[in-house]
Amino acid sequence: MSEGEEGDESGSQPEASGSDSEGEGTEEEIDRAKAAKSKKTKKRKLRATSPSTFGVALSSLLEAPAPTGSADLLTLKPSVKHAMKEEKLEKRAREILKGQRKEKEAIGHVTDVIGGWGNEGERALRKVAQRGVVKLFNAIQASQNLSAAQQEAKEAQKGSGQPRLPAPSVDGFVNQGKKKKQGADNIVGRAKEVDLSKEGFLAMIRGDA
Repeated sequence: MSEGEEGDESGSQPEASGSDSEGEGTEEEIDRAKAAKSKKTKKRKLRATSPSTFGVALSSLLEAPAPTGSADLLTLKPSVKHAMKEEKLEKRAREILKGQRKEKEAIGHVTDVIGGWGNEGERALRKVAQRGVVKLFNAIQASQNLSAAQQEAKEAQKGSGQPRLPAPSVDGFVNQGKKKKQGADNIVGRAKEVDLSKEGFLAMIRGDA
């Protein structure tokens, strides 16, 4: 090995050691920065999640005075504001009409017809009226059920083939036919009955009849 090559090798050795020291320095700086960052993050997390801090914030919110008036969130939308105003006016008008109707009803209303009647008598009369109304509705319902049952029975008998009217008698038809035949010959009126016995015949000849 020559002297030049030895010099080159000896010169290259200090350069390698310098690069190693620079790499170690950068790694140490990175570690220190990471440690400082982790400490800050840890402190921030502890500060945000500590029970005392949360309790203080919650108590301050609870103790804060509530707003007196409701905030109009949609002030930039005139249609919503107009609709709310109309709704308020309608509500006020309904209340006024209700009050006027109550006043009109109270004009002719007599609270105590009989002196000293009291609430007990009124309650007894209401019970009597309630019982009467219940009986009336029960009677109406019973009559409706009966008529409905009769109608159903009639509808059921329509296609059954059973006679719904009494059968006519033969004697009635014969007697009715005789009466019609006797009345057909007598146009003017019913004639006197003629005695066709022997004495009657002789009397007709003599002209006594």
